[in-house]
Amino acid sequence: MSQYSQNTKSNILPDMGRAVIEVFGGCNFKCDMCPQSVGRGKDWTRKMPLDLFENILKQLNGKPIINLEGSGEPTMAKDLYKYVQLCTDYGFDSFIYTNGSKLTGDLLKQCILAGLKFIRYSCIGYDNDTYSHWMKNKKGHSFDDLMGRIQEAKEYISEVGSDCKISTYHLILDNEQLKEQTKLYQDNVVNKMGITGYIWKMHNWSGNYDPAYGREAETKRTCGRPFSNEITIRSGGNDGKRGGVTPCCQTMGQPNEAKSVLGHADEMSLVDIWYGEEYEKLREGHRTGDYPDYCKSCDFLYDNPEVLVWSNDSEAKVNHMLGTDFDLR
Repeated sequence: MSQYSQNTKSNILPDMGRAVIEVFGGCNFKCDMCPQSVGRGKDWTRKMPLDLFENILKQLNGKPIINLEGSGEPTMAKDLYKYVQLCTDYGFDSFIYTNGSKLTGDLLKQCILAGLKFIRYSCIGYDNDTYSHWMKNKKGHSFDDLMGRIQEAKEYISEVGSDCKISTYHLILDNEQLKEQTKLYQDNVVNKMGITGYIWKMHNWSGNYDPAYGREAETKRTCGRPFSNEITIRSGGNDGKRGGVTPCCQTMGQPNEAKSVLGHADEMSLVDIWYGEEYEKLREGHRTGDYPDYCKSCDFLYDNPEVLVWSNDSEAKVNHMLGTDFDLR
């Protein structure tokens, strides 16, 4: 019996450090390294109803960081600022991870004024050519366009005196060129824009891809997610349901996303899901090493401290989620 099972009678969630609540499941990019490129299925690419989102916030204990993206692109929701405002109203800091293509003009301003605390721009590629190869967008949003969006956000944040922070996220495209590509990201983005940045090795989305990124499998152990004080809630779910709770954002795309659902927030309370049979099966599998099918091929089960290649954020750690103080290990 786990620590969670022992607390079932208390009928309350533990204080959360982070809640990943996906506002929009679809994306306007089809990046080569992301399951969005081959599709998640129509049940998973919808917008989360605002009333369901608020009902989820009401159930959270503690002061969790609210990540508004899950694995979809949050700015596909034209009223994203309303979700940010609800987080602010309930006393929660809100973060978004975005490709940045739509975070401009009124939407940018509305989100900043609603109290958005952190923007992380995904930038896979260090110039126009590499960026266009990896981050495919039909409207031709370029590397230079992204730099312009980041500058626009910096200027507006300064103009209104917001405390919103800006950062970028990068992936090494070829491990044989790790040092060279790290420097290109530093020179062309992080230092140029005067922001924090995080450079990682490629990762394998819960085994959806052939692990051809050069990561050596040494010691296999739990990733720690099932035992941490965070929860991941999708905008969609199985069979037309909404608010599918999954172990983490890594179980994205076919076939593992549908398999990994632990309950749906539109028909169950978060307490019932958190202490429920499916969540307990997940925890038991991670305790014993008999991992569920949707976890067993994920390369986050392998010990590789070099997955975080570089960051100029002094608080950045491999087993540490942005904005939180809990350690997955």
